[in-house]
Amino acid sequence: MNRYHVFLSILIFLAVGCATIGSLKPGTGSGSTFEVYDRNYEEIWKAAVTVVGRSLTIVESNKDTGTIKAEARAGITTWGEVIGVFIHPASKGEQKYTIEVISLKRSRLQITGQNWEPTIIIGMKAELNL
Repeated sequence: MNRYHVFLSILIFLAVGCATIGSLKPGTGSGSTFEVYDRNYEEIWKAAVTVVGRSLTIVESNKDTGTIKAEARAGITTWGEVIGVFIHPASKGEQKYTIEVISLKRSRLQITGQNWEPTIIIGMKAELNL
């Protein structure tokens, strides 16, 4: 195997092992969840957008589906992360809402990087005075 084949193999491995905004799917069991009672959907949505927007770049948001997708840019010690916040159910007038937060490193080879799940959850609880 020559250098070209090795280089091509590495590129394919990196491409297959990369997380993207499209990789963020609710209900996969790969994230952290918490429940909110005694708050309305508008308050929860506002808290989520506020907290995610503080440190991350929001790439997609859909209030009707309760979905926020964001990214942390690459830095000196990280290739970046992709983060999803999913609010269930995405409707008004419910007694209980479940918020799921998923944080994925961009690459499986990435050793450094931040797990944004606790940061988002703690921030949302603070915004909601929980």
